[in-house]
Amino acid sequence: MRPAPFRCHGVPAVPGALRRLRHDLMAWVLGAGVEETRAGDIVLASYEALANVADHAYGDAEPGVVDVDAALHPGRLEVVITDHGRWRAPVPDTQPVSLRGRGLLLLRASADRADIAPGDSGTVVTLTWDLDAVPDAR
Repeated sequence: MRPAPFRCHGVPAVPGALRRLRHDLMAWVLGAGVEETRAGDIVLASYEALANVADHAYGDAEPGVVDVDAALHPGRLEVVITDHGRWRAPVPDTQPVSLRGRGLLLLRASADRADIAPGDSGTVVTLTWDLDAVPDAR
């Protein structure tokens, strides 16, 4: 039996709330029967998308909110993260060795599919994992 979808809307895009959301999502993914390593990938990519909302979607004034919807479908799990801000290009990092600016790479490396759709009313990140895929036997 498929679990009810995970829905968490209007969460403040601030570190403490996003950490709690990450833990709640992990509990839901594990409760959906996803293997622990795969669940870690799902939550890692989802949390990176959430951190990007906090960094890029809203200005420095009042923090905005984020919505997270996750659902288990036949053969796949999908997480949709929606902000209600506006796309802001990342500020260039002037440090000689930077660990920033790799969020989109991490999303795409951790998910089977990562679609990012910026729009006038916010950005929607859709992350999908195939659950019936056979691991590469190399």
